[in-house]
Amino acid sequence: MEEVQDFQFILPFRNSDLLNSVTGDQFYVQQIYTANEIPEQLLACKSKVHQRDPFYIFEHFDVYFSILETTANDAAAIRNLMRSFDLLYLTVDTLGEQLSPLLSGNEPPSAHDRVRYLNLTKMTLFLIINTVKRIDIVVQQVLKEQQLNQQKKRGKQDEALEQYPDWDVKRGRFLVQLYNVMQFELEKLWSPPVAEENFVTMICDICYRTLELVPQRPDNRHIIETLFYIFGIAIKRYNHAITFPARTLQILRSTEHAATTVANGILLLHDKYGITTVFSILMKDIVEGLTLDTSDTVVSRNFSNFLAEFSGIAPKLMIPHLSQLGDELLGCESHVLRNCVLQIMGDAVVGELTSEELNDEMKEARNEFLDSLLNHVNDISAHVRSKVMQIWHHLKEQHAIPLSFLIPVLREAICRLEDKSSLVRKSAIQLIKAFLENNPYSGKLTGDQLIKKYEREVQVMEQLNDVLIEERKQAEKLNEEWELVIPELMPIIEQNLNEFPELQFDKEEEYEELVKKILPLLVEKNFKDATVLVRKADFVLGNYELSIHLNLAEKCVYFISLFKTFLSMASGYKDSSEEMQKQIKTVEFLKDSIEFSDVATSAMPKMLEMLMSKTNTDVFEAVDLFTTGYLFGIHGTQTGMQRMLYLVWSSDKEKRDAVSNAYRRVLFTTDLTGRAHSIKVVQNLSKFLSEIEYGHYTALTVLMGEWVAGENVDALIIQVLFERFTLKLEGTTMDESRLALQLLIMASQAKSTIASANRAIIEDIAVGERVKQDPRIYTGCLQLLVNSIDANNNSKYYKRYASDAKFVQDITSLFLAFFVHAKLPEFDALAMSIFEYYYRMCQAPDELAQNVVRELLKRFNDQWLVTTATAADEPAFTQTTDIPYSQPMPMSQEQSQRPSQVAEGPIRMPVYLVARFVFCVGYMTIKEMIFLDMDVYNNMKYREELAALEEKKNKKDAVSALRRQTVSAMEVRKRLSGVAAEPQQEPDDDLVGATAEDNIAEEINAICEDMLLYDPNALMSKIYPIIIDICKRPGEYRDQQLQQSATLTLARLMTVSSKFCESNMSFLMNILNLTKNLKIKCNTVVGLSDLTFRFPNIIEPWTGHFYSQLHEEDTELRLTAVKMLSHLILHEMIRVKGQIADLALCIVDESDEIKNITKQFFKEIANKANILYNVLPDIISKLGDINLHLEEEKYRTIMRYILGLVQKDRQIETLVEKLCLRFPLTRAERQWRDIAYCLSLLSYNERSLKKLIDNVQHFKDKVQVDEVYQSFKLIISSTSKLAKPELKTVVTEFETRLNECLQVTEPGANPQSESAPTESRVNKTKTGRPGAKPQRGQATGRDAGPSSRRRQNARIKSSSEEESSDDEEAPVARRQAAQRKQQRRRQKAASPE
Repeated sequence: MEEVQDFQFILPFRNSDLLNSVTGDQFYVQQIYTANEIPEQLLACKSKVHQRDPFYIFEHFDVYFSILETTANDAAAIRNLMRSFDLLYLTVDTLGEQLSPLLSGNEPPSAHDRVRYLNLTKMTLFLIINTVKRIDIVVQQVLKEQQLNQQKKRGKQDEALEQYPDWDVKRGRFLVQLYNVMQFELEKLWSPPVAEENFVTMICDICYRTLELVPQRPDNRHIIETLFYIFGIAIKRYNHAITFPARTLQILRSTEHAATTVANGILLLHDKYGITTVFSILMKDIVEGLTLDTSDTVVSRNFSNFLAEFSGIAPKLMIPHLSQLGDELLGCESHVLRNCVLQIMGDAVVGELTSEELNDEMKEARNEFLDSLLNHVNDISAHVRSKVMQIWHHLKEQHAIPLSFLIPVLREAICRLEDKSSLVRKSAIQLIKAFLENNPYSGKLTGDQLIKKYEREVQVMEQLNDVLIEERKQAEKLNEEWELVIPELMPIIEQNLNEFPELQFDKEEEYEELVKKILPLLVEKNFKDATVLVRKADFVLGNYELSIHLNLAEKCVYFISLFKTFLSMASGYKDSSEEMQKQIKTVEFLKDSIEFSDVATSAMPKMLEMLMSKTNTDVFEAVDLFTTGYLFGIHGTQTGMQRMLYLVWSSDKEKRDAVSNAYRRVLFTTDLTGRAHSIKVVQNLSKFLSEIEYGHYTALTVLMGEWVAGENVDALIIQVLFERFTLKLEGTTMDESRLALQLLIMASQAKSTIASANRAIIEDIAVGERVKQDPRIYTGCLQLLVNSIDANNNSKYYKRYASDAKFVQDITSLFLAFFVHAKLPEFDALAMSIFEYYYRMCQAPDELAQNVVRELLKRFNDQWLVTTATAADEPAFTQTTDIPYSQPMPMSQEQSQRPSQVAEGPIRMPVYLVARFVFCVGYMTIKEMIFLDMDVYNNMKYREELAALEEKKNKKDAVSALRRQTVSAMEVRKRLSGVAAEPQQEPDDDLVGATAEDNIAEEINAICEDMLLYDPNALMSKIYPIIIDICKRPGEYRDQQLQQSATLTLARLMTVSSKFCESNMSFLMNILNLTKNLKIKCNTVVGLSDLTFRFPNIIEPWTGHFYSQLHEEDTELRLTAVKMLSHLILHEMIRVKGQIADLALCIVDESDEIKNITKQFFKEIANKANILYNVLPDIISKLGDINLHLEEEKYRTIMRYILGLVQKDRQIETLVEKLCLRFPLTRAERQWRDIAYCLSLLSYNERSLKKLIDNVQHFKDKVQVDEVYQSFKLIISSTSKLAKPELKTVVTEFETRLNECLQVTEPGANPQSESAPTESRVNKTKTGRPGAKPQRGQATGRDAGPSSRRRQNARIKSSSEEESSDDEEAPVARRQAAQRKQQRRRQKAASPE
């Protein structure tokens, strides 16, 4: 096709512009083909394409244009569109092949070729670019339809894009093809050689469209890079630099996924093409756009994402713009933008500003960024505060925080531990943890050790300072001597240098040897010989080549300086300045370490509070931080590690697991393996056990059970524990042995075979020589032996020792021997261990125990009782003179039969023996009761089951019967009494069998009730009067230990028999109320707790004495009362009443332990149905009583915690109503403030807020008090945040009603509420004014008699005690009517005559 073309192709603004010819030589479309004609025309185009002649476009342009103009989206149209793309793609390839030689030559193309190829290039690229646009539009429409189909769950979703196979791949190839065309010097096709702007815009436009459509993925990264390669060429060669930032900014505004692609593309332009101005312009435009609209919009979020992405990959390019970003955006409203700028600053510091070789300008920039980050730790937005904490965390992990910022940042993080946002608190804890783990100071930050080390180093520094002073004096003296030496030395050096100017030596001698020869010569002032040796030494050091170029005068000065150095050495002069500098740095380092440790320690009290937080994240992070701090030796973490043991009893499994994992990390993580690891673990366990308080022992036992079950405590660790216990492990002390025994006791509770497999070893030690030196070993061995019985096994399945077995006799003899030792430590535990052993391990334990008691009584009579007449004469009993108190012992019935002893004088004995005897009696009795209730009952049941099975011969029933769980007689009696209370039920097989159970349980109950204490032949019937007598006569039996034992024993005896309990209950309460002995009070409270479980009906009238102990001054007594009450209430043994307000007061107790236990208690009851909600009105009422004189701040602390536990919307709604109804019943301003504050603590939804609006009349006059008004304003502000439109409408209504309450009525004007008809439900209640006359038929205050007041009080009381169950509440309309009626009655009663 060689004919001359007489047309010019002008790129149209719209495609329709090509349909009409404007000038004679302008190309225009002559024919639009129909859908039926297009396939045939495409075949003709295809044949032309195969001829490799791109100029066929001049003739067939109309065909491709017709396809573009087709609006149909049917299969045929789409097929034509894809075929046209394929043909055009091949055409562009052929065009590139012909353009390459045309444009790459040195000679410009001829005018003829230039015009032809210019038209061809523009026409071909116009067609293929518009074809791609058209396909993209159709594909996007199909994708949207596909998404709609997926949402509607229509079928054939996978067939939607079958007509566009591999379109993403084809589009990528097209872009690469376009990039190849752009690489040619296309500008040569124009005259002058400048490409027209429309052509460049057309090419870049398809790239911008692709950028909007295609999100960056790993498989299409080459497409994104190709786009920016095209942009790079357009900017560098085709003047596209002005358009690019504007279009890119537009894409960033509207396209969320473009942030990553644009960020990577901008970096590519910078690295590949050196284009820097584009980014500066883009940054300027972004800042201007954000300053105009700083709210949290889609635009600000997209811009923020772009800035964050770019700073992450190119922080160096961002640094010059950060100051402007900080100045313009850090004060903006949007927290997203502030987070973005702060994140960029953090990335810049990590990426480019961590080097030690930074210049002053870069250091200043780094410090400026870090200061901004530090300032925004206290940002107004919790999102920003949390984000800044995370940025600092990242900086710390990357070691990018200068030392000068460490402590200030740590202080700020510790302050944020009290932040109101749990997200900020979590980030703060994680930051503190990172500071500890990556601290630059030490692996151990124990304050005491650091202080000692610091003091030592300061002492060394002071000594060095003294040395430096002496060295300065010596230097001054040396300088004076040197001034005298120079006149004598200078001529000798000059003479030597003149005589031997180029003196050379061999290097056989060492420098050190020459120095040893020089120094004596200088001392002797033999400078002539010394000069030769100095020159030789200098030659040996290799300085000859340097000195040879000096003139004579310079050489003289050079050697003079050498002589001065050697003379200093000869005089013994030493310079310690460098050493002093090192020591100063060491001292400063230790000082910073101590400060860091102190600051970290200051976080621990706040962390202790967070351990008991209601927010789980606070608890988990606090546990994690305490664990880390403990490993680093931070002071105060030991308390936290012990306090964590409280969480073992939490009902939240996640908390329990967190605590278990924390201790596992601390105690079981070592760098060792095998036996060395086991020894280290045992050392860790022993150390931790030695540090915990006694109250945490049980919790640690539970954890030990988990570790044994999880095989953290494996066989090797158990072996090491036994080696320590038996002293076979070398270097084991007696304390370590005893700790190992305690650990074995804990472990054996979870795994009985630990003890049963080593029973012989334990028994040998229990009766060996060691126990005589340390009776605590005796106690521990018996406890360990008791644990050899599987706790999960029924007591009827194991074999017991015979009562006459040698081991049993030996331990009994040892106990009787221990009994008389006055200074025996922990006698109570020892006595408990042997009786526990009797009743768990021996046959006929009741006989064994009573034999011990009888033996003690016998020895009292035969050996330990002394008379005043013979005490001084019998040396065998002189040991009693060491006892501080001796007093008369009450005689038992057996003793009363021996009048001869009484006649000789008053019988006296050591009081500690009496106290121990009384204790043994009490513990033996309680164990006897438990033995009957559990062991005997289950054994008798077992025998009956065997007998029944023997008759039935039914093996299957045998298996099921033998697997029956162990229960007690007391539980069976309670259960069966409950069954008997429901006679309407039909009897079934279980109830038939229950008759036999009932008989056995009744027999055992009869033994406890009538025989143990009241049978004349029983031992206890003779002893318990003595115990009561001791308790009744504290003035005569004045020893405190004896009184404690007697009172404790009395409480234990009362648990055996309900008759004995009832007859002595008032006596026990008198002891509790009148005694001054705090230990007796504590024991009595614990005894009352046990009695409540045993005889709840008897104890119920005395419950008030429990609560009264909460007001005692002694902390231990209050703590005991809190523990017992919370335990009983949680087990539903005490009915929760208004007295629980006394327990709520413990939330502000002085003792942290009491506060924590009380908070945990209220958290637990908040999870139990409606218990907390039901008593809340009583708590609010009692604590709000002005006669209680409770400080307002304490009241608010209590209510803030308790009301924070109420989460159910229905409960909150009813609670709002109840609180509003309290306003008219109160008269003091303080009470109004309290009620309003309680209302402000609740979380409001639409219904609860409407409740508040419905009850405005109850507090409208109280709003005049500023603090009451502020509480309601707080409700409005907190509810408005993030509220839905429906809720905001209700909030606005409430705010309007609240403002109406503040309006002042003109004097003499009748309020609308009294004169206008009541049209709305809210205004139905008529408000009586003070001083107004009563209306007709309205009762006056005098007419309202006592009966009406009683009815009113009854209604009020009923309102405070109503239940929360939804099905028990009256309908809303009826309830509101009742409230209005009640309000009118109150107004009538309050109106004056």
